[in-house]
Amino acid sequence: MIAVTKPLSSVSEATKVTLVGMWLDITLAVGKIVGGLLGNSFALVTDGIHSLTDAISDIFVIVIARIGQSEPDDEHPWGHGKFETVGTIAMGMLFFTTAGILIFDSIQKLTDVASTSTPAISTVVIALISILSKEWIYRYTMNVANKLNSSLLRANAWHSRSDAFSSVAVLVGIIGAMLGYPWMDTLAVIVVALIIAKIGWELCTESLRELVDTQVPKHRRDQIEAEILSVTGITGINGLRSRLSGGKIILELSLRVDPHIEVSEGHTIGERVSKALTGQFSDLADVICHIDPDTAFSRASLTDLPNRQKVLDLLKQQWKDVVSDEEIESVIVHYSDHGIVLNLRLEADELSASLAAELRQGIASLDYVVSFKVFTKALDLNLSH
Repeated sequence: MIAVTKPLSSVSEATKVTLVGMWLDITLAVGKIVGGLLGNSFALVTDGIHSLTDAISDIFVIVIARIGQSEPDDEHPWGHGKFETVGTIAMGMLFFTTAGILIFDSIQKLTDVASTSTPAISTVVIALISILSKEWIYRYTMNVANKLNSSLLRANAWHSRSDAFSSVAVLVGIIGAMLGYPWMDTLAVIVVALIIAKIGWELCTESLRELVDTQVPKHRRDQIEAEILSVTGITGINGLRSRLSGGKIILELSLRVDPHIEVSEGHTIGERVSKALTGQFSDLADVICHIDPDTAFSRASLTDLPNRQKVLDLLKQQWKDVVSDEEIESVIVHYSDHGIVLNLRLEADELSASLAAELRQGIASLDYVVSFKVFTKALDLNLSH
């Protein structure tokens, strides 16, 4: 298994962009709340509260990102990516809560439009500054999120853009109120709330799919399978399972190889597959390879055959008067399409006809043995029956 972890530079880069966004949010929140109160715009005050929630979520992102991108440990061998996913859901719920509060306050305001004052021209300037600055921080954050493949940073980027959208709605509402339609300032708040609620819904549903271990899309699986089959030694794919953790893919593969190769060669082929995949796809966190023999045997048929230790015990019993343990160098038990193939290697330099007959007689009752070969230092003899 090869594990790919995020370097410390990724953590610091995520923290840097989030801190920039946080200070921008605090500055805008103060400016919009104060400007809205002095300039008679409830929509601008509400937009300032929205910016304040952005600042709070920025702090949340810094904490969760550091946890989510930390190295695997004994209690979390798969890493801490799911903390990032849970954090994204929490942010989505924050969006819903903010939207609900804004809609409730707006409805209250709409019942008393007559007492609403006309906004000052300064509120238009503040709204324009908010739109431009929030669009800039959205693009900056999204670039870093795509670079690090961080769902949490993407969520935070969209939170910033939702603030830009809300400022657009606020700007329209302020201008409408200044033109003699005071209800437009309040209506702008409802528009802002609906935008926030929509983004919250999308973030929650996407993260929930990750929490319940939904497979990656089919086109990604096709790309992965094509890369696997390009590795020399792979004869087929028995299974491919995938899940997401913190925006990274964890793969579990069942790969077919030539059934006659050694275990070490099968392991080496699996390592080559892992390196090929992690080299080709940057969003892979772990690749777990199970090596299966390319055989017509079903799993049920394999379990019907005796295991290696039972085979060795039976051979020892059958050959107790024929050959001693010291005379046997090794016994290879190979499970083929038709049954068990036994390869016996003796320490002797040669094999007499009488010993060959006795060895063959000893396995005569083992009907699942379809081939039996004896190897000596000077001679390889096939004693298949």
